[in-house]
Amino acid sequence: MTTTDERKPEIIGWEITNQCNLHCFHCFTAAGKGRGDELTTEQCRRVIDSLAAIGVEMIGWTGGEPLLRQDLEELTEYAWSRGIRSNITTNGVLLSRERAAKLMQAGCHTMQISLDGSTPEMNRRIRGTTDEEFHRIVQALQTAKELGARVFMACVVGRENLADAREMIALGKRVGVDAIRFCGFTPTGRGRQDRIKERLLLRDAVADVLDFVKETQEDPSLVMTFDVGFGPVPPDFGFHTCVAGVKTLYLKANGDVYPCTALSYEQFRVGNVRQRPLEEIWQLPQMLAMANFPRETIAAPCRTCDNFAACHGACRGSVLAHTDDVRAAFPHCLYRAQNARLAKLRKV
Repeated sequence: MTTTDERKPEIIGWEITNQCNLHCFHCFTAAGKGRGDELTTEQCRRVIDSLAAIGVEMIGWTGGEPLLRQDLEELTEYAWSRGIRSNITTNGVLLSRERAAKLMQAGCHTMQISLDGSTPEMNRRIRGTTDEEFHRIVQALQTAKELGARVFMACVVGRENLADAREMIALGKRVGVDAIRFCGFTPTGRGRQDRIKERLLLRDAVADVLDFVKETQEDPSLVMTFDVGFGPVPPDFGFHTCVAGVKTLYLKANGDVYPCTALSYEQFRVGNVRQRPLEEIWQLPQMLAMANFPRETIAAPCRTCDNFAACHGACRGSVLAHTDDVRAAFPHCLYRAQNARLAKLRKV
C-alpha cells in the first residue's frame, strides 16, 4: 500500500480554463463558454508556489483551450522561475507563430496539438472544425517544429475514424512531428451522449484496433504511443501501476483537485485550492484512493485472466467512464481480442 510520505507529483495536469473556441463532441471536459469561476492570475501564482513546494517538475497546461488564457505566458514564465517546466495541450487553431514563440520564450518547449482527422472533412466530422481551421492546425504543427519545440500530435481514435488513423501517421511524418499520441475514446463529458458513443465506441472493432497497434510497432520511423483509454497493448500487454495521487494530480480551472485526469469525477474530488492549500490537499489520504484500490475486487474476466498480474485490470478511470462501475472488467481488452483470435484459428 502506498503511503502519503512515499510520493512526489512529477507531472501534473492543469485545466487552466474551461473556455474553448471549438465544440468537439467527444470533449471529456465539455469545454465551451467556461463556468465563470476560474482561478485568477494571482491565485494561479500561489498554486504554482505550492506545486514547487511539493516537488512538481512539469505542468501540462490543458483545458478547454489554454490559449484563451491571456495570462498563460505569464504563468508559464512564473512556473519556470520556480523550477517547473511546462507543456501545453492545444487544438492549435489559435497557435500563431507569434504565440508559439512567446510560449517557448516563457519556458514551454513541448506542445501537444490535437487533430482527429487527416483531412478537413474527417476532422470536421470528429471535431467540428472548418476547412480553414484544419489548415491552421496543420500549420501550427509545422510552426512549432520550425521554432524548435518538441511536438506531439494527439489523435482521439474511435470506431468512426479508426480507418483514418493510418493516414494520420502519414500526415505526422510529412509535418515532421516528434511523436503521435493516440488517445482512446472514453465516454466522459460530452462523450457520454448516446449519439456520440454510437459513433466512437469500439465495440466490434476491437480486433481492428489490435491490428493497428501491432502495425505501429513495426514502424520505427515515428514514435507512436497509446494512452490509457486503450488499456494494455501488445506485445507484452503490461500496464503501469496506478500513479494517481502518487506521481500526478489533476487541477480543474475552478481549483478542484483530483488524483489524476482520468478520475475527475465528484466521488474522487479531494479538495479545492481556494479552501485549503495544495500542500495540505496533497497529503490527504483521499489522494491515494485509486492507487490503493483493491484490484482483487475487480470483476471477471479481468480478475480471472492469466495476464491480470501484468495488466492490473487496466486504468480504473477509463473503466469507470465506460461502465459506471469502478470494479468492472475492462470492456475492450486487446489481450482478450488476441486470445479470441488465436482460439478461432485453432478451431480451423
